[in-house]
Amino acid sequence: MLSVIRSTAFAVVFSLFTAAVSMAQFAINAENMALGGGGTAYLTGFETLFVNPANLHIQEETYYLQISAFQGSVYSEYLLPETDFSVRADQIYSTFLPYKSVDDSHFLNEADRNTILRRNFPGNRRVAAFQSMTDAYWFGLKWKGENRSYAAALRSRVLSKYELGRGYFSEEPVDPGDRQIVDRSFRHQFQSLHEISFGYAESFDFLNGLSPQLSEFIIGIAPKIVIAGSSLDSKYENTYDLNDEIGQWERNYQYSRQSTGTFTGNTPSLFQSEPVHFVDASFSDLMKPAGLGFGLDAGITYLITFGGDLSTVQRDTAPTEQSLRLSLSITDLGAIYQFDQPEEITTEEQQELPDNLPPLTDRSFSGAPFEHLFFLDDQEDSPFTMASDYSSDSFYTMLPTSIQAGALFQINRIKLMGDVKFPIVNHEFASKAPVVNLGTELKPLPFLPIRLGTRIAPHLPGFYSLGIGFEHRFFEIHTALTVKSSTIGPTNEVVGASLAGIKINLP
Repeated sequence: MLSVIRSTAFAVVFSLFTAAVSMAQFAINAENMALGGGGTAYLTGFETLFVNPANLHIQEETYYLQISAFQGSVYSEYLLPETDFSVRADQIYSTFLPYKSVDDSHFLNEADRNTILRRNFPGNRRVAAFQSMTDAYWFGLKWKGENRSYAAALRSRVLSKYELGRGYFSEEPVDPGDRQIVDRSFRHQFQSLHEISFGYAESFDFLNGLSPQLSEFIIGIAPKIVIAGSSLDSKYENTYDLNDEIGQWERNYQYSRQSTGTFTGNTPSLFQSEPVHFVDASFSDLMKPAGLGFGLDAGITYLITFGGDLSTVQRDTAPTEQSLRLSLSITDLGAIYQFDQPEEITTEEQQELPDNLPPLTDRSFSGAPFEHLFFLDDQEDSPFTMASDYSSDSFYTMLPTSIQAGALFQINRIKLMGDVKFPIVNHEFASKAPVVNLGTELKPLPFLPIRLGTRIAPHLPGFYSLGIGFEHRFFEIHTALTVKSSTIGPTNEVVGASLAGIKINLP
């Protein structure tokens, strides 16, 4: 009877794991960036507060207290290829700074548009999505209690996500089956979040009684206070359908914008036939508090040790070196009350029969704050000529809630891991569809981890990542670099990098 109960308990956990597999980026740091962006079963430092708090109770090093002062990571996707590292670094840097006036380097020619089509709109893809993000961990602490493990951290994250319709770069319609469509839709979302998190993890004694002694269920929970900076969600639905019966285009279009903070306060007068020339804003304006909320990250890990690994019964003296981990977590469960200069702009859905398609755009787009004003205002079919309704009522927005499932196999100096992420809330920090992350870590020397990883997401640009670290008994440091992938393998186009500040491990 006991064996049946044990088997049933394991089956329940395994079914949760496989169910989530059929199901977005929650955190980036040097270690998980190098592994393709996952980490649900891998991360065990203070960073796992934001990924899977259950892993706080896994001790791969025999320290009592871990302290970290700073970690910084950045990732950015771009319309056009750029292999010059200094130019690419400038592009990434400018993505997070306010776009104040027209930039001549953002103009496109016909060759640029053809490159954009080949690179970002394969097949019949109507809309391409791009994202840029940065994470900064200002401090982090992790320590062991008698029966629990604890952690606290402060981090800031910024994300810019945008979607562009194929019709901005080509007049050739896409045929989805029964219609011919030129899609000139647009959406830009921008958000910054500052988070103070405190969490703990412990063995789940109820389930552990159903499993062998050298395995354990671990649960973790990490509530957090969230302070939101200025936010933007500018959405323009704008499609042209070819009506074969009358031989004419039918246009359907509608615009909406939701903004707070400096996005509201520094927006020039729109919908009044006034061209956009200059925006007066700064990066510090974007970071100032505009909303306040509460969030929760939680997870469960089933840790199975083997081959003489006694870390589950000798936690203070034996590090985990040979194990299989199955993890499931839910992150960013919560909401934000937006109170600083909230504004919602909406227009009615409209239809018309235009004689011709509008000209192709000669302006690129990078996702910088306020850039949407200049890009849309430059189009012949700009939404800023439409009548609109305004509202200044405060509103709530959801955090980018997502579910993650991960597995890791560890044997001495080798780790193999995989993650699947599924977004619950459509948010600028979340992908719209499942994302798979695969990675491996090898240690040719006990103190030298080398990490390799990749991301598989048909709806997003792919990448390969490489990372290296140095691990000493009392401190460690890690770095990572990410390059864009192509159909034939890695390119020399850098899309992300991470440098971790030194982590101090005190026995």
